[in-house]
Amino acid sequence: MGFASFFKKPEYKRFNIQPRYWDPAKEERQDRERRMKSELGIKDENEEYIPNIKGRMRSELRHKHMDTSSVRRSSNIRLLLIFIILALAAFIYINGWDEVLQKIIVGIEQLKSNR
Repeated sequence: MGFASFFKKPEYKRFNIQPRYWDPAKEERQDRERRMKSELGIKDENEEYIPNIKGRMRSELRHKHMDTSSVRRSSNIRLLLIFIILALAAFIYINGWDEVLQKIIVGIEQLKSNR
């Protein structure tokens, strides 16, 4: 019994996928037939309801793509506010809190005297 017998070698995992045939033209034709039947009011009781997931996903992706500009705008505003707050905090840290308060009070008094 050698040193290698203590370790079990893993078996190779086999990838086995059964290919399925998909005909997009046939699927599209069946979708059109279902829509026509539903518009005409013809009900087929033997047919089960199959949702149009592919079409819904496309419309959702289109909708989300249009929302990205508003998301980008709001994130830019948020970034600007964070930058302003950090700049104000750095200004207060450099000048000290007492001097900042004095500058604010002087500014307010100047505004009152200008009116």
